[in-house]
Amino acid sequence: MNTTATRNTAPDPVRARILEAARDRRLGLKALSLRLGRNPSYLQQFIARGTPRRLPEEVRQALAALLGVPEAALRPEASPLPAPPGLRLPLYREGEDRLAPGSVPARRLAAEAIAPAEPGMVAVMLAEPRGLLQPRHLLLCDPGQPARAGDVVLVLEAGAILGLGVMQAAPRERIDWIEEGAARSAGRDRAQAWRVVAARLA
Repeated sequence: MNTTATRNTAPDPVRARILEAARDRRLGLKALSLRLGRNPSYLQQFIARGTPRRLPEEVRQALAALLGVPEAALRPEASPLPAPPGLRLPLYREGEDRLAPGSVPARRLAAEAIAPAEPGMVAVMLAEPRGLLQPRHLLLCDPGQPARAGDVVLVLEAGAILGLGVMQAAPRERIDWIEEGAARSAGRDRAQAWRVVAARLA
């Protein structure tokens, strides 16, 4: 009996998310593996046999883009760093608060509720499902840190959420990102991107 295969019949959270997102988009693991430039059984081996133990960063970023999920959803849980004592973050609720620089929400969230929070970061609570993230998911965002290609970003326009996805290289005047497998774009004259540091269900 192959005990290794038996131990891995119950996928860990990362592997379960991959399976769920692939099913939602009617994508087979073989097709996804080939689109990642890997052998046809690459993802099947990762999920069923635990090989490799962790996805390389470049594979994780590409797979997140294909599945339309934040890269953080495919990252193994890291040990959270302690937040500065007493730090309380601005808490924006989608649909209730205006998400924009200079707009300060009335609510605050204790930083220890969503690590690794630091001064200058903000929390955003989703009201609509977005990819694998559901309503009441909290996003820890860093508006002051410029987002780069490969970062998960929350794209905002007119104080509301325009999109959530993986940022792509683009001309300076534009924000390009991949959301649920589709390419999207917005002009920086009307939109901005907040880098997403972490996500958790409230």
